[in-house]
Amino acid sequence: MMFSVADFLNLPELQRARAELVCGEALDERAVRWVHTSEIFAISPLLKGGEVLMTTGLGLVAVSADARRGYIASLARIGVAALVLELGRTFSTVPPDIVAEAQRVGLPLVLLHGVVPFIEVTEVAHTRILGGELEQLRAATDIRERLLQALGENRGLVGFTAAISDVAGCPAALYSQSGELVAGALLGDDVAAASRSTTRVEPGERHTLRQPITVAGATWGYLLLDAAPSRRLRTVLDAAAPLLALEAGRSGFALLSRDQAGAELMRDMASGHYLGAAELNSRAVGVGLTVRSGQQVIAICVRTRAISPGSAGVLIAARNVARRVYGACLVAEHGGDVLVGALTRPRELRADLTRFAEELDRELRSTMGAAVMVSVGPAVDSVPALVGAIPAARETARLALRLTPSASVVLAADFALYQLLVSLVDDEKLEHFVADQLGPLLAHDAQTGAGLVMTLDAYLEAGLSKTHTAQALGIRRQTLYGRLERIETLLGGLDLDNRERRTALDLALVSWRLRSSSATTTR
Repeated sequence: MMFSVADFLNLPELQRARAELVCGEALDERAVRWVHTSEIFAISPLLKGGEVLMTTGLGLVAVSADARRGYIASLARIGVAALVLELGRTFSTVPPDIVAEAQRVGLPLVLLHGVVPFIEVTEVAHTRILGGELEQLRAATDIRERLLQALGENRGLVGFTAAISDVAGCPAALYSQSGELVAGALLGDDVAAASRSTTRVEPGERHTLRQPITVAGATWGYLLLDAAPSRRLRTVLDAAAPLLALEAGRSGFALLSRDQAGAELMRDMASGHYLGAAELNSRAVGVGLTVRSGQQVIAICVRTRAISPGSAGVLIAARNVARRVYGACLVAEHGGDVLVGALTRPRELRADLTRFAEELDRELRSTMGAAVMVSVGPAVDSVPALVGAIPAARETARLALRLTPSASVVLAADFALYQLLVSLVDDEKLEHFVADQLGPLLAHDAQTGAGLVMTLDAYLEAGLSKTHTAQALGIRRQTLYGRLERIETLLGGLDLDNRERRTALDLALVSWRLRSSSATTTR
């Protein structure tokens, strides 16, 4: 840790000497490299900067006020951390010209009102300074060892950038020389543009540290850390830069892109090929998928009609649209489905999904003549939790294509009842329940083909609106009235105002649709 002027003033030896700060600001940010004692007037050429200079003022007593002001100005120019003047031996009070000049040039001035041997102060201060340097050396060694271990795992630039982010404790990004994001978190176009011309970028209140990556004597790209400057983070930059250059050089620049790394991550989660949650989190950071406060992660399954769902054109279109709607995301083809992992906020989930479906549908209709249906599993709080959300998204898509084939956007929550019943579709008790509720209608339809079950289903779906039901079925209202009368008669005086009766019929109709779609699928 840095030993500062503020730390120096807090030393017990200084407290016993009744130290008084006359002027000086941000003392905790002024590093003390060494503590020096001298009575020489022309001392500044012998200093390097960063010293606390302690004096009794003996070299200042026989010179003019202008000379004393020049003495103070020269100390400030060389970068002295602070001037400590002991009163009593030479000056009973500090000369006003010294105070005025110290205030003007911003040099911290400390007065000692009691006597303390300077050697005691320097011994204690130097022990603290050297101890801090040893601690920094140990921290730097630990940083280098962790980065070397990550480099040895051969995870490519994407994985190694994720490791840098983990070591630094803040988002890390690797940009090419042209400003294109190669790996890590997207820090913003303003940072990318400035990464080539500044040593530190400060968009708004955010600080971004930057380090060039040199390969074969030329600047290949830039490593950026999204955090306020600190000595530790500069150590991370210094240690990571040559290792990134090594990784880029040994790969021969045939780099695994963020898209490829994200696709591999999505496929590995879908197939269960991973070691644990820590690995998944690290890989997600490497492709820029970092869950922030208020965000959740969703798994989307994209299926199309009229063309093969695994078509490369669908994959490319889904990736492009997902980027526009969600930003950083994972997109991969797996088992005939296009899967997307993305970040969203709960209140925006349905709206974003609708926008994604509509934009993707427009793009594929214009290029391939294909209609799109997208389904999403339950929103989860972390990337590793997608492992459970992916199967839910795929199962929801499968059910939606069987039961609501015209739907374009389907949430797993919308199909919760179907998910419950799908495992019971062949259960004998459920079969008896459907027969009890719909038996007379099923028998009548089997004999006449009147479609009474379908009519009742559409009627409940339309919220008991006869107009909407007739439109959905494509029949005249008079025809619908006749069917509803037959339904009421066959079911023994049906009362749809009764909630329990209506719920039972709804449940039976859902089960009927599941059975019907299952039978159609197996034929």
